Parts: sequence; structure tokens; C-alpha cells
Amino acid sequence: MIGKITGKLISKNNEHLVIDVGGLGYEVFVTDKILAAMSSIDHNEEVSLFTELLVKEDLLQLVGFLSFREKKWFNILKSVQGVGAKVALAILNSLTPEDLLKSIRMKNEIAFKSVSGVGPRMAQRIIVELSGRKDIMTLSDLKTGADGAVEINTEENDLISIQESHKDALSALQNLGFKHNAAQEAIEKISKEISGADASEIVKYALRFLAKGSNQ
Repeated sequence: MIGKITGKLISKNNEHLVIDVGGLGYEVFVTDKILAAMSSIDHNEEVSLFTELLVKEDLLQLVGFLSFREKKWFNILKSVQGVGAKVALAILNSLTPEDLLKSIRMKNEIAFKSVSGVGPRMAQRIIVELSGRKDIMTLSDLKTGADGAVEINTEENDLISIQESHKDALSALQNLGFKHNAAQEAIEKISKEISGADASEIVKYALRFLAKGSNQ
């Protein structure tokens, strides 16, 4: 449910950051690549990370990503049989989203075998299970313009972000006890009235909408 965190960086070590959001310190685990990117950020400076909440039997753990695409790739990689969170993060630490997309399209197993913890069988499984998946093709937010220059496909990226916000909001409302159809109707109404709202904003206004409906 915690899809993104923006706050002050109050500490960092070799595996996680602590980000202060309104007086609460969130411990966010990140890759070495992200830690390196944060090396120039000083104490109490504002940072923003997309996040994924991992739920285990004895642990709740936030994992952070610099981009929405990295977060999506994390979940896609975890969907492959035998690929857990640790291996998915190791892959993202070694390969960029562009590298991942290219390696899958080209069926380049060597790119995956170069990652610590990924053997030949797992590399082959990643290629086999992910090749041809339509949701992977939408993760390319780069396109080539008429002049050959690389442009950002923000329209496509925004669509993915909106879909993710709606999914998170729907899950939150259902966890609060609302039925799927009622929650979905509220989300659609709020989204039409407030463009670009994130999951938390949608939930806040959807609760007001649902409360009015129950009082009628």
C-alpha cells in the first residue's frame, strides 16, 4: 500500500535508508546502485523513492526504487518461479530497465547469468517466462523521435502510474471493509474529478464519497 515515499533523509548505511515523513522514520532497503546515487545527498535533504512493501511471516519490509519502472520490474522478476526479492534486487542492481527489456527481447541469457545468485537454469527460466509478456512491453518509456533523438514517453508512463494508483487504492478500500464494486465506483468518480491523484488522495476522497452514500 505504501507506493511512494517523500521525506527527509536522516540516515543511511550499506543496505538501507531511513526517511523521515512527518515525524515517522521509514526504513527503506535499497540496492547498492541506489545507495551510490544517494551518496551526494546530505542529511535532512528531501528524497523521493517508489516503494514496495514486502510482507513475510515475521517481517514487514519496505524496498525502494528510483523509478516506477524499476519497481514494476522488481515485481515482474519476482513473478518468475524461483526468483525471490533478494535475487530480483540483485538483478536490478546489475541491469537497468533498458538492459532488462533488451536482454529479454534478444533472449540474452548471459546478461542474467552475470548476476550473482542467478545460474544458467534460472537465467533460462527468466527468459522463457518473460518473453512475449505484453505488460513488459509497456515498461519501455523511451521512444525514438522522427529526428532519431530519444524522447520520454510520458503519456505511457503516466498511464501505468495511474493504473497502479487505482489498484493500490482499491486494495486499501477493500482492506477497510468496502465491497469491490462500491470501492471501484468511488475510485472512478474521484479520478474523474481529481486528475493525477495518487493512491492516498484517492482513498481519502473515496471514503468521503462512500460515507455520503451510506448516509443516503
